[in-house]
Amino acid sequence: MRLGGLMYRPADIAGLDALIDTFDTFGLSTLVAPMQFADMADDEAIAYGEHARGLGLTIAEALHRPNLMNRDPEIRAQRIEQLRRGLKKADLMGADSVVILVGTVGEEDHLAAPHPYMFTDECRAEFRDILLRAVDGLELETTRLLIEPWTTSFFYQPADIRAFLDWVDHPSVGVHLDLVNMISQQRYYHTTELVHEAFDLLETYIGGIHIKDLLWDWKHMLLKFDEVQIGDGVVDHTALLERAAKLDPNMSCFTEHLATEAEYAISFARLHFLADRVGSPFVQRGA
Repeated sequence: MRLGGLMYRPADIAGLDALIDTFDTFGLSTLVAPMQFADMADDEAIAYGEHARGLGLTIAEALHRPNLMNRDPEIRAQRIEQLRRGLKKADLMGADSVVILVGTVGEEDHLAAPHPYMFTDECRAEFRDILLRAVDGLELETTRLLIEPWTTSFFYQPADIRAFLDWVDHPSVGVHLDLVNMISQQRYYHTTELVHEAFDLLETYIGGIHIKDLLWDWKHMLLKFDEVQIGDGVVDHTALLERAAKLDPNMSCFTEHLATEAEYAISFARLHFLADRVGSPFVQRGA
């Protein structure tokens, strides 16, 4: 396994070089592609990837954030084309994946906005068509299109995710596993079982992992879950790391959504401790 933090996404080669001491201090060996990766020139993307590998780093994921479920046909077509361009650039870079969310048909046009349609069979079929349009005809050598689970769509629980990916049936489409995003009220006290169910059902589809933690804010009047520091919530990270360690040895594990580098440093230290304890330390830069 390789450890990274979502805050580290250098825009260019100079930015890569500037992070080396930080990565060595925190024991990191993987990073996120530049935010504007889809707009990079081909030779720029190739050079960026080669330089990263020369430093002993992998580029684990590139983030595509436009909402693909927008109802305007012209806007949707533009965003699918942007995704296709991004997949090609990420592949030239040698990145493991481009990560997306299902999105929404809601008028907010925001990835996290809920809408009842997002849980229907019609939505599944529509999103499957979008995915197949995105990867149609692309000869990707290293990059996969990975969907991240989210509470506001059908792509949420392990069995539903497995059924959908089996239906898509494309070697370039998989899941970016985020256990916290899959925790429901019913699952809150059963994260060990959720870990094993997710890996049992999705193991062959997993192309990357986000690691974080979750705590129930009982002081809030209605149901409210908060992301918290690794180890301060209910997620069984020991089980998660034990299962993740059995995947590809270069599998990326990213912490995210922390406010400061100091908070990231705490998360890195705790994850290194747990990974060492289960006998699967994170791969260091250059290893």
